[in-house]
Amino acid sequence: MINYKKILIKNGNVFDIANKKAEVFDILIDSSRIKKISKNIDDKNALVIDAKDKLVVPGLVDVHVHLRQPGQEYKEDIYTGSRAAAAGGFTTVVAEPNTCPPIDTPSRLIQLLKIAKKESIVNYYSKSATTAGLNGYRLVDVENLKFAGARAISDDGHPVAGDRLMFNALKKGREYDILVNPHCEESDLYRRRQKEKGKRKSPDTVTNPPYTAEGRFVMRDIELAEKAGARIHISHVSLAQSVNEIAKAKKRGVNVTAEATPHHLLLSEEAVKEIGTNAKVNPPLRSKEDVEAVRRGLADGTIDIIASDHAPHSAKEKSLPYNKAPFGLIGLETTLGLVLTYLVSPGILTLQQAIEKMTILPAKIFGLDKFGVGCLTPGTKADITVIDMKKKWKVDVNKFFSKARNCPFNGWKLQGKAILTIAGSKIVMKDGKIIENS
Repeated sequence: MINYKKILIKNGNVFDIANKKAEVFDILIDSSRIKKISKNIDDKNALVIDAKDKLVVPGLVDVHVHLRQPGQEYKEDIYTGSRAAAAGGFTTVVAEPNTCPPIDTPSRLIQLLKIAKKESIVNYYSKSATTAGLNGYRLVDVENLKFAGARAISDDGHPVAGDRLMFNALKKGREYDILVNPHCEESDLYRRRQKEKGKRKSPDTVTNPPYTAEGRFVMRDIELAEKAGARIHISHVSLAQSVNEIAKAKKRGVNVTAEATPHHLLLSEEAVKEIGTNAKVNPPLRSKEDVEAVRRGLADGTIDIIASDHAPHSAKEKSLPYNKAPFGLIGLETTLGLVLTYLVSPGILTLQQAIEKMTILPAKIFGLDKFGVGCLTPGTKADITVIDMKKKWKVDVNKFFSKARNCPFNGWKLQGKAILTIAGSKIVMKDGKIIENS
């Protein structure tokens, strides 16, 4: 990355979220912060970047990524994951806690954030686990994890099966003002335990087909959040039933938000036959009717934001037979292009909606707006993404900065790409190239 004291972005179509429009302005960055946004700025001491006919937006924010550190660095690590983020136009990521070992204590979180400060070229934040070891038996130390910097609590990959335990987690969330972010879909671990214990009072019963409990977990967790008076954020919504439950909860005033992923917005279950294990995700790809429902929910605001659920795996793991291959696909380097090409261009989302759902709204939900994330405001940290809306490109996993290649969109033709990513006064990506220390 190259750190300039002053950067002057000239003649860009600056997307003003507050006024909900794009207008040609210059942006002057000085000492890592936005100093001025206006027309005809001149500064002879600044590095000048011509952004004519380009869209200038707040740095993109992805609040659902797996960077695999610690413990599974062979799949991805903070170094490579942050560079994949920068390549995709993201200046801020929030990592999931299901690492090895999990991020379930303040000391582990503090150590991870220290590593990220050295290795990441974008803003790196992390969630903490909801339960110790992600085992679903005992709550973590929510108070001290919040103090250590956790942006949310989540047992990503596993639901919190016990109603009482989930209710207590939500009460702690309310008490310490931290977002509770459940994984509203069953896992292999969860189903094994249900069988072992012979339980039938959970949202799922072991007699149901695998991975069909999302709607019931969404309903349960919303009801518990409403009872506890807590904030709750539902990850990767994939079912029409889930969209309906979230819409009903919002209408009655529950403090619930939700996200959708590009793969649940663009791919149906039929894609699995063609793509194979690179389309194996949890929650799984659903019916075409579910895909349409998730799209409608995103457009009407029932689903608030877009997140990639970037989940890297090695080629060896993804080459296993379907029933043995791990869940997950990568998305940091394709999300923006997919959204612009397949959601904005056909009119499913307006450009304004897409930018908001990838900048200010995720920042607000995860409390990052107080750090100036997700906006372009003089005085705030200069996180900026410049997008060439006309740029046509083809997804080629062999050119990715991620270590992983498990992308179901390989070969897709897209239009719209980030061509400049600035984190603070650091240019971290320019014209598809990561800018390292010089």
